[in-house]
Amino acid sequence: MSLINKKTRIDAKRVAEIIGCSRKTVLNGGAGTAQLTRIRNGTRQVRFILEEVETLVEKQMKRAQGQPLNHNHMDDVREQYQSMTF
Repeated sequence: MSLINKKTRIDAKRVAEIIGCSRKTVLNGGAGTAQLTRIRNGTRQVRFILEEVETLVEKQMKRAQGQPLNHNHMDDVREQYQSMTF
């Protein structure tokens, strides 16, 4: 029995399916994937840790659900726009 937890490695295509973006976006570090650990197997193959991807998705979901739309900010923008003279 090993004390080291074996972490599941997944490719960029699977990460893209989980997050809901393209594989190229994942490889370029977009959609929040820049913070994920990249495991290189050779020169071309890149793998990611499934547990980190799941954590990223949970954070993104909480952030999306927890931030109400800021209507006060939009009111301020409208007031500034209306007060401008042309």
